[in-house]
Amino acid sequence: MKVVFVSSEIYPFAKTGGLADIAGALPVKITKHGIRTFAFMPLYKTVDTEKFGIKPINVKLDVYLNGRSYTFEVYKLIDGVSYFFLKNDELFGRDYLYGTPEGDYPDNDVRFGAFSYAVMEFIKNEGLNPDIIHVNDWQTSLIPVLTYYKYGWHDVKTVLTIHNLAYQGIFDKYSIERLNLGWDLFHMEALEFYDKVNFLKGGIVFSTAVTTVSPTYAKEILTPEYGYGLDGLLRKYEKKLFGIINGIDYDVWNPETDKHIYKNYCSFTLQNKDINKEMFLKETGLKDKSKPLFIFIGRFAKQKGIDLIIDSIDDLSKLPINLAILGSGDKGYNDFFESIKGKYENIFVKVGYDEPLSRKMYASADFLIMPSLFEPCGLNQMIAMRYGTLVVARKTGGLNDTVKDISEKDGYGIVFEKPEKHEFLNAISRAVELYKNKTTFEDLRKKVMELDFSIESTAAKYIKLYENIKYSREVKL
Repeated sequence: MKVVFVSSEIYPFAKTGGLADIAGALPVKITKHGIRTFAFMPLYKTVDTEKFGIKPINVKLDVYLNGRSYTFEVYKLIDGVSYFFLKNDELFGRDYLYGTPEGDYPDNDVRFGAFSYAVMEFIKNEGLNPDIIHVNDWQTSLIPVLTYYKYGWHDVKTVLTIHNLAYQGIFDKYSIERLNLGWDLFHMEALEFYDKVNFLKGGIVFSTAVTTVSPTYAKEILTPEYGYGLDGLLRKYEKKLFGIINGIDYDVWNPETDKHIYKNYCSFTLQNKDINKEMFLKETGLKDKSKPLFIFIGRFAKQKGIDLIIDSIDDLSKLPINLAILGSGDKGYNDFFESIKGKYENIFVKVGYDEPLSRKMYASADFLIMPSLFEPCGLNQMIAMRYGTLVVARKTGGLNDTVKDISEKDGYGIVFEKPEKHEFLNAISRAVELYKNKTTFEDLRKKVMELDFSIESTAAKYIKLYENIKYSREVKL
């Protein structure tokens, strides 16, 4: 079987969030199962071609849209997966992937529309003849539309994975002309969305199958609360909608081999995790290793429940805990966290992205907090548990599928229901009480390290989906 996998970001080449992690790991794993995989990504200015050994090949692609032509050069890397990077400096030679801190690039429809056309032209010109084209999020959602409507490849099956329904790629109605598409696509059953063009909607309508990144999120997006205006459409296409939980690459996230942490360990040498905690406290200036260490790692965004942390910060400073916060996001949030640096003796803050530090935090912490308002999947909780760190999470989306409260049979985490300050603080207090019960706490640390959240099980489900839709069989995952 041949699969073309298309994403706007793929780890380790370019990353702004969890999309890159799954787009980096899934093609590698399905290739190991004997699938020929071709992965495509724009060649951004930020990609270090020299470091990764990405080389130009003698292929140019011309696409016509926005009333003119755009030429893409093709770069290639073969590392099990055949990776292709499409280069057009006018569109992608910028400092950021999607926009500046002030906002999205206004020509993102042309940027990702041109990239999508270029992928299609490469498939056609090079005779790839894929069985499946698997696209991700709004940036590549035009590809199922082009596959069916523009290129007429009705035998090629398409899969769209929605990593976050909140981001849909919505542009003014004249985007239909800029994208060199016909106005016959500008209607309720295609790309039109409240008199605008919606990339993600087009992908949902025209793809063979739609997946989301957890079973709970697949149910949530059918409701007005989580559907962002597309819940009615998703209910209409519910029969082709499937929730497949993301996994993490256990080779990438492994406390036994991680070069960034202070001391390697496994579930049988958890005393070395305690050494990591001691070293982290020393490095950050936090005191008293007998206190539980809580961490937050992620985007400073409303979705992530960051307002709960901000509203509770004074209360958290008075609890018998240490708290380390790493992340960045909207300017207002960044400014707040910069302003509290050094204010509380038990709270450490770093604003920015720092993967080595994040790995040290996972290895050192007792608890990770994820108070998300919604969370399509979430990978941080899986990484934390891989590193023997228990999770305090709100019951939503993928967190509901991966974190089970200790009050339940075989539970191993702390879960709270409502995104409210008193519930959040109560969950933290429950975690502190759990920490005091050393025997139970140690047993749970060992238990979460032995749970299976690997990308292997995710890959197996996608392969089953590919095979079922290729042969037009009923899909049962």
